[in-house]
Amino acid sequence: MSALTGKIAFASGKQGDYDIWSLDVESGYLQQVTFGSFWNDKPAWSPCGNWLAFVSNRSGFQEIFKVELTESGPGDPIQLTSLNRWCDAPRFSPDGSKICYISNEAGNNDVWMMDADGQNRQRLTSHEGDDTHVEWTVDGKGIHWSSDRDQGDADIWHMDLETGELTQLTNEVGADIDPVQSPCGSLIAFVSNRSVNPIPGRRYSDRDRDLWLMRNDGSYPVKLTDHQGCDFCITWSPDGKHIMYASNQDRSASHLRVLDVSDLIDAYAKNDPHGIINAADALRSEPVRLDRDPLQSEIGALRRTTFVTQWMPQKWVEACYPPGFFGQERYPHWIDPQLAVNPMNSQSRQRARV
Repeated sequence: MSALTGKIAFASGKQGDYDIWSLDVESGYLQQVTFGSFWNDKPAWSPCGNWLAFVSNRSGFQEIFKVELTESGPGDPIQLTSLNRWCDAPRFSPDGSKICYISNEAGNNDVWMMDADGQNRQRLTSHEGDDTHVEWTVDGKGIHWSSDRDQGDADIWHMDLETGELTQLTNEVGADIDPVQSPCGSLIAFVSNRSVNPIPGRRYSDRDRDLWLMRNDGSYPVKLTDHQGCDFCITWSPDGKHIMYASNQDRSASHLRVLDVSDLIDAYAKNDPHGIINAADALRSEPVRLDRDPLQSEIGALRRTTFVTQWMPQKWVEACYPPGFFGQERYPHWIDPQLAVNPMNSQSRQRARV
């Protein structure tokens, strides 16, 4: 595995109480960005690396916020939507001027777009099916998202923002979600629970979800991961050689993992079908290793309100909760190291390595 560089924002926490963190992958500096007993999730860097957009229920509804990261630390979150409706998955456009997101503002889960200051909201899709997991194309001229508008399960779609033309890219039984275009612009990584033996009538069943890769037109799909548990929340490294994602491999708490896909990218570039299959079969994911003490300290802060629980050891109290309640890392988003913000909180600096 080659050395990784860049800066990653991700969410970490326990059910109902997530916070946003930023990690300098090369140095290991770790910084907490949001605080409080709110649900803060799905962070997205602005292209300049000075802002993070995210979703939070701190106002009572799941709305979109953004926070500025400065040399003195993160600022106060700024609320961008005040709809008292569900909003999700914000993403800055490549030029930083727009944010696309998902909302049921009009009564259905559709793709929307607004200015980076929250003004001029515009509905991009209008269909009775559910639209989710929206991402910009790297040139800013289109979007990819997943929708169950065809045959009742989720597939990946593309919209040309100049013409409004829609193109369906996948059409398999099972859910194809979370599409993210590669930095080179020719490939799309996505998450799927498609199977050669799908369960009839249960296309959204909790089968294992794995990472897949395909060309922009949907051709040459290959499976990147294959184990018990769910792999989800994809982000590409800025150089396009690695894919980071969250995984509850073997059905444990979800942690960040990374794949070196450089050989696979080369095989796609050579139009070598056998090379693509061989390179995909050879992939081995590795964990992003870091000192998780700051994360564990934050997520383990339980409110002990009874006479019994206030005297119980922390691990005993946590054992009373369902599996996966604590220690969830998810929704990483990776930016270029030259645009990354310098670490600001020396008390939260820890070493990361792969």
